[in-house]
Formats: sequence, structure tokens, C-alpha cells
Amino acid sequence: MAKYPFGLCDLHCDTLYELPKDNTDFHNTNHHISFDRVGDFTSYTQVMALWSNVRRTDDECYEAFWNNYHYGCKALENHPEIMLCKSGADLKAARADGKQAIVLGVEGGNLLGEDLSRLDSLYEAGVRIFTLVWGSVSRMGGAHDVGGGLSPFGVQALKKIISLGIIPDVSHASREIFYQTAAYCDDAGVPFIATHSNSAAVHPHTRCLDDEQFTMIKRSGGLVGISMCMLHLTTEEHCTVGRVVEHIERYLSLGGEKTVCFGCDFDGIGTMPDGMTGVESMGLIAEEMLRRNYKESLIADIFQHNAENFLINHI
Repeated sequence: MAKYPFGLCDLHCDTLYELPKDNTDFHNTNHHISFDRVGDFTSYTQVMALWSNVRRTDDECYEAFWNNYHYGCKALENHPEIMLCKSGADLKAARADGKQAIVLGVEGGNLLGEDLSRLDSLYEAGVRIFTLVWGSVSRMGGAHDVGGGLSPFGVQALKKIISLGIIPDVSHASREIFYQTAAYCDDAGVPFIATHSNSAAVHPHTRCLDDEQFTMIKRSGGLVGISMCMLHLTTEEHCTVGRVVEHIERYLSLGGEKTVCFGCDFDGIGTMPDGMTGVESMGLIAEEMLRRNYKESLIADIFQHNAENFLINHI
């Protein structure tokens, strides 16, 4: 029996990118995420992003996406208890059938090259979240570490992402791209998200969001996921899960009860808060929130319902 009367829905990991490297699948891995290690929770939904490695050419990134995609689909053939969800209806069916769920994302628009038709293929494969940039300057535009807005191609790609119904993700984006994305999404009447971005008010890193940015995402109806990446949590060499809760608390102070969730970045990060080893450690955060007298219903929203309801309504 699960320890907590709620599930876990996480907006970002790099596990599917890592699995082929050691020929493992979604169970019994040495990675941060294994679907065998989520027993504390009643259900599990994981957005798995495939990274466009900036050390590869654009075409190599696109080829790598398909290699990892087919590897993951083949692995799922042996695990009928895990469902790849391409729609909200799929996710609702997974919950009704007691299945764990995967939603696909892309991290970094490099893989598009300058070919917008690739977005059609990615959508058909099930990609429903698109992190526009990752680092430095790409075909899409500038990331958080260099600045700069969307390129002309980036504007075209963002418009098509929105029109297809793929959810734009501004984690890693420059401030210029953040505000451009907010404007285009506002014009289209759709939400945008930051899958794994902590609070700059708690830790002023360029990958973190300031209060205004968080509020804009909240007003759009979007989500912001809390990351376990130490670089985005603190300047200290170590930190406890209490520091994670501080980032949550800042967002809650801005009225984010229905906006904040998790985007842990498992298998995309190294050092984590003290005592954490992967997805099996998420209960430590729940325990810390209970210790601080947060209501179980709010904890359940942050761990499961905010992200899961959003995905059901928007993918």
C-alpha cells in the first residue's frame, strides 16, 4: 500500500535520454528514475524529455530523438503497466486502469534545424511539451546564459508549436524569449509553462524565475515545476529538502497553490539535496511539508493534481 494517498506527476526528467547508454529500461535501473521505485505514491506520471545535445549538429539531434524514441517504445512493449500518453484522454485512461504514465517532451529546439515539418512528425510521435532552448544560441534563439530573443525561425517555430497544441516551455529561456513566449501565448489564449525552474527570489540564478515571471505563468493558466538541481537551489555545497520547500513556499506566497508542481530534472543533474537519491526520495519533501503543517490536500495538489489536471486538459 502506498504511503501517501496521492500520486506523483513530474514535469521533467532526462531518463529516456540516458537509458540507451547502458541498455536499461524503465525498471530496476541505476538511474534516478525507475518505475519500480515509486511505491510511496498511488500513481506516477512522468514527462520524459529528449535533449537536443548542443555538442551535436541539428540533424544529429533529430536522429538521436528518433533513436531514443524507438528505444523507449520498444522497452514499453515489455511493460504493459506503463502507458505512453498522447492525449488527456490517454492519461485519464491510464489512471482508470491503474497504469503508470509517460508524456513526451523535447528539450531544446536544435533538432528542428530549420525544418518546421519536423514539428508535425514530433507531434505525431506524441511530443506534447517543447522546451524552446537549452543553452547558448541555437536556431531558436538565445538561452538564459547568453540572452537574446527568438530568431525569425524561432518565432515561426513557436507559432507552429502553439497551433499544433504542443505546450511551450520557457525553462532555460532568456528573459527576452520568456516575454516573447508569454505574448504569443496570450494572443493565442493558451498557457505556457516552466517545467523545471526554481525561484530567483530564493536563489538568484539565471535559470530561476523572478516573481513577475512566475505570476505571468500563473495568470496564463500554466505550471512551474520545482527542480532538484543544486545549482538552482542554493549557492551552498549542500542543502536539505527544506531548501526545496523554501522555493515552493515562495511560489505559494505569490498565490501559486494551483501552479507549483515538480519538474525534478532527474537523470539530468548530479548532486541533489542531502538524503535524496532519485524518485524514491520524493517522500522526504512530502514529510518536510507535513512537518511544517501544510495541509495534505495542498501537498497532494503540488505532488500530483496540479500537473496531472493540467496535462489532462491541455495535451
